[in-house]
Amino acid sequence: MEILEFNGVDFTDLLSTINSLKEKEESYDLKRSLVLCDIMYSDEYKKLMSIFNALFKLKEYSERSYNIVNEVIETVPSYYTAWVYKLELVLKLNKDISEELSWLDEFSLDNLKNYQIWSYRIELIKEYYKKDTSKEAFKSLLQKENVLTMVMFDEDAKNHHVWSYKSWFINYFDYDLEEYGEEVAYIGKLIDKDVLNNSAWCFRYKIICDLLKKSNNDQKKSLLEEELEYSEEQIARYPDNISSWNYHFRMIELMKENEHTINKDLSELYETHLNESVYSIEYYAKYLVMVDKASNRKSIKDLYILLRDHRDPIRKVYWDYKIAQL
Repeated sequence: MEILEFNGVDFTDLLSTINSLKEKEESYDLKRSLVLCDIMYSDEYKKLMSIFNALFKLKEYSERSYNIVNEVIETVPSYYTAWVYKLELVLKLNKDISEELSWLDEFSLDNLKNYQIWSYRIELIKEYYKKDTSKEAFKSLLQKENVLTMVMFDEDAKNHHVWSYKSWFINYFDYDLEEYGEEVAYIGKLIDKDVLNNSAWCFRYKIICDLLKKSNNDQKKSLLEEELEYSEEQIARYPDNISSWNYHFRMIELMKENEHTINKDLSELYETHLNESVYSIEYYAKYLVMVDKASNRKSIKDLYILLRDHRDPIRKVYWDYKIAQL
């Protein structure tokens, strides 16, 4: 009688399901006879995956299933189906969510570019928060999550998976003004470290937009003025950076949208950096269009011509288009 074991655990009862799945696979293989190069899996890997597929097919929720899923994830960290099954097992077996998150912390640090870890983490965080929705519990959770993301950013401050997770976290939970302020301060540190980190600039913009929704009229004006000043400092620090120019211009637009007056002439900012950055010319033109397109038409056209003929000829067709739109 054939016996099937893995890591000392008996899976003989799965043989009929495994053989049935194997027959289907072989039938499929006959239809793809023109395959140029089959992957040479090890026997151990084939055994592991055959057991996993059988368990998943039967939807068996047991400790042995949980252990096999962990083996599969350790072997193939990006296997989406295994992560889905793992979550089902955690919930069905009533596993300790805190322990699961601790395991995930360690696993995440070894798999920085894995997307599945964040989808899985989101579901665990939701379950964890259900057990205690108090402000104290949230602050504790926030502190833990910030430690993890900070460590991840120390490895790669432009990891878009981590930024996506931070965005979800802020959207899902109700941050107060102090917590938003802490986020702005931290993002400022990342920008100080690398002013070209566009991910940090985008996230800062999201935070500011969230803050505007929670602010009264005077607070909005003060916040936007501070951000204008901040972005001008970053432009002075590194003028040839589209992120800071774009952020600065968006703050101008938000001032206008919120009907706040900018108490200074920004033309000086653009003119100061005309010879240092193509973006200063481009955004100067945008600014003049916003202020008064009709009366500034000649100046705007001159800037487009400067870009087309000298500073940014690779986008000649685009600048011709912009000139035609005047």
